[in-house]
Amino acid sequence: MLEVKNLHYQIGKNSVLRGMNLSIQPGCFYALAGANGAGKTTLIKITLDLIRNIQQGDITIGSIDHKLMSAHDLVTYLPENFDIKKDVTGWQFIKFVYGAYSQPLNRNRVELLCERLGLDYSCLDDKTNSYSKGMKQKLGLISCFMLDKPLIILDEPLSGLDPKARYHFKELLKSQRENNRTIFYSTHMLADAEEICDQFGILHDGKIVFDGSPDSCLEQYKAQTLEQAYMNCITGYPEN
Repeated sequence: MLEVKNLHYQIGKNSVLRGMNLSIQPGCFYALAGANGAGKTTLIKITLDLIRNIQQGDITIGSIDHKLMSAHDLVTYLPENFDIKKDVTGWQFIKFVYGAYSQPLNRNRVELLCERLGLDYSCLDDKTNSYSKGMKQKLGLISCFMLDKPLIILDEPLSGLDPKARYHFKELLKSQRENNRTIFYSTHMLADAEEICDQFGILHDGKIVFDGSPDSCLEQYKAQTLEQAYMNCITGYPEN
């Protein structure tokens, strides 16, 4: 569903991504971890053609060049620090997103997603500038999952969610398996990734330095948790 081959990107003399490769198969839940500044958001923006001046590399979405509109039509995206600047209600925003993707409004689906994410359905009648950060994040997630798109890309989707909301988010992800959706998301919360992802990647020093299942990561880096395995990977301890 998503292929990144030999991607190079630098800003001035600073190399952000250095010959990076990534392959995500259809139906896979892929979590990408990395320190702040490792290039996770940059990778996502390049994939979505929001950053264009790459030095080298090929990216395809569903075997389509990522620059083409037909590739964009396969994707929904939630950015990090999602916010809504305009003075609109939740429903107005949802209707705008449906219209932007030329899909009919599906109130039943929106109501179900509100229930699964623990967002009071009646809040959609309120102005979004009255929402808490967590409520805005839930609205952003609803706007992604309510559309019939095979690939969902989420940049730090758990940001701003309390423990109860994180639980609802993980349950929502699990419910998407029956729809054969592919989900690619960046995260710092590795305990959650360990629970829900099929494939796990570590972005470090501009490259994917680990790519495999959470269990294989634990085994390779002799760890009891994914957080410990991550630290062992980026520090080179224990020696492999």
